[in-house]
Amino acid sequence: MDLYSIYQKFRSEKSCHEHLKKVRWPNGVICPFCEGKSIHHRKDDSRMKCKSCNSSFSSTSKTIFHSTKLPLLKWFAAISVIISAKKGISSLQLARTINVNKNTAWYLQMRLRKAMKEEQYLKGLIEIDETYIGGNLANMSHKRKQKVNPFKSGMVHKTPVLGLLERKGPVMLKVLNHASAKTIRPLLKQSIDASSKVVTDGFGAYYGIGNYFEKHVKLNHEKEQRAWARYNTSSLEGFFSTIKRAIIGQYHKVTEHHLQSYMDEISFKKNNPEEDVFELLIFKCLNPCAIY
Repeated sequence: MDLYSIYQKFRSEKSCHEHLKKVRWPNGVICPFCEGKSIHHRKDDSRMKCKSCNSSFSSTSKTIFHSTKLPLLKWFAAISVIISAKKGISSLQLARTINVNKNTAWYLQMRLRKAMKEEQYLKGLIEIDETYIGGNLANMSHKRKQKVNPFKSGMVHKTPVLGLLERKGPVMLKVLNHASAKTIRPLLKQSIDASSKVVTDGFGAYYGIGNYFEKHVKLNHEKEQRAWARYNTSSLEGFFSTIKRAIIGQYHKVTEHHLQSYMDEISFKKNNPEEDVFELLIFKCLNPCAIY
């Protein structure tokens, strides 16, 4: 749903609350505190009262929107802008678009990324590869180089991100503390069905994973072996380029602490390209588990 449609459909805070009520409770309002169904609806007010536990609540109680001071219409506009930006949008640009300060925009984005978090279970032909997020050593001062990569080689100054992509299916991104067999193998066994066929490059951390899955195809990239029959990692490598452009072109710098939330946003957009993704994200925002 684009911005024009948002402002055409939702003309007031009341209409926003009514929409949330329909999405959250399609079969009738239920108290979020005691799950009672005997509810008193106040006139000309978005709040309701449970006759069982005497609690007062609204459609936003115990959700991503809980206790927000920002109008719901701006939340809806922000959701529309964020999901339409394939390579992401900076908090500064979002702040200008919905007319809030940059701290509010950043806080709003971080809450929405919590709702975008998904756990995938992949099956079939799975492409597996890793990429590294961080600045180049050539652009760092001597002092910074000594701190992040004293050996001046390898990727120890960057943060590894493991990518799993089901051919013609969902993608999954996991930020790693260290790219090694010890961290990667448990994730693979947890996220991929044993009947799957996996294709990787020659990275040592993937050695022996054929014992867990039906077939393991290893491509030697050092010898320019990029594909064998229908086995390749081209789709995943192409998706990695979207991540790199988002970091370079939009966010510019992402701390390791928050990197996973940014990966959750990018993978959510890739996995949900349908037109009703706005309604899907609204539904996920109303899930109490997303924040509590």
